[in-house]
Amino acid sequence: MALTEDLTFQLGTGGVILNSDSSGLPFVDVINVTGLDSAPFRETIRDHEGQDGSFIDAEFEKGRDIIITGSVFATTGTLESYLDTLKSNYAPVKTLQQFFVRAPGVGTRFLYVKPRGCQYDWELARRYGETKVMFKVFAEDPRLYSESQVSINIPFSAGAATGFGFDLGFSFGFGAAVTNTGTIVNNAGNRPTPPIFVINGPCTTPSIIDETYGHTLTFNTILAAGETLTIDTQYKTVKLNNATNRRSTLFIPDWFYIQPGNTSIKYSAIVGTGSSLDVKFYSAWR
Repeated sequence: MALTEDLTFQLGTGGVILNSDSSGLPFVDVINVTGLDSAPFRETIRDHEGQDGSFIDAEFEKGRDIIITGSVFATTGTLESYLDTLKSNYAPVKTLQQFFVRAPGVGTRFLYVKPRGCQYDWELARRYGETKVMFKVFAEDPRLYSESQVSINIPFSAGAATGFGFDLGFSFGFGAAVTNTGTIVNNAGNRPTPPIFVINGPCTTPSIIDETYGHTLTFNTILAAGETLTIDTQYKTVKLNNATNRRSTLFIPDWFYIQPGNTSIKYSAIVGTGSSLDVKFYSAWR
């Protein structure tokens, strides 16, 4: 179920919607949410030797602890069964779940989380059908993602990239401008997002080229018609037909994410007529 009301929350597409104004008893009224601001940074601080000051490394983010506190309102006869439903919804699981958040002006976003339970005490207010409650989830990946996935099919373009790339630390004023010949994909968020690439055969030595930022993933493999090579850039996996490990076919692990804004992505191969590349990702926010 998609969230339609601002300031509501939901674990999983079939979970209980928290803080809804459109439902009757029982319901959860949210009082406070922590963990949806900047994710905590992984910091290392070292002192300078022989002088004042220190170094700090704070390039990466940790996972997020998200805690929601509020009150459950129900009739005295339905309170316990409703709490059973909430405990079941936030019970621990092995796989990541989507935790949806809808904020005014930006619509619904989600994080990949693992639930950490629903806690409450037995208090005097239970006599009147009210109980204070706390929900905990942990986001291993700190990114907030768009609700809708971007999915683009890029057709084969002749001319595989077989060279190498390097960074230049100085300006130069010669040579013609390079024209992008790929397909523009847009990350509408404010931080890089990990795409999933699916190469659809038949092809020989396929390449995925980020023309905007100068990255290339080339695979020493031959795909027959109907075969696929799935590349998950977040977990750095390469699978044939989404089952067999083919990480060893990657020439150079020049892994890249889709940067905020527009990026030109090109798909090429030594032989690839009739093949294509699927690019799938969610726009990401801090």
